[in-house]
Amino acid sequence: MKRVSTEHWQQVKEIFDAALEREKEDRAHFLDQACVDDAALRSEVESLLDSHEQSQSFMESPSVESAA
Repeated sequence: MKRVSTEHWQQVKEIFDAALEREKEDRAHFLDQACVDDAALRSEVESLLDSHEQSQSFMESPSVESAA
């Protein structure tokens, strides 16, 4: 397993946080600029954004109604 530097994770977190501050439809353009030509960096940020969106939708759906 490849070890990732603290600086790299800090960069991922900063871009992720900044992307969350933007509207969903503006995020792709933002990531184009923020990740420049680093496909791996963009992929990591997009993965975090997808996970965040999934967790938000899960938390918003009432579990009692889903079970019924």
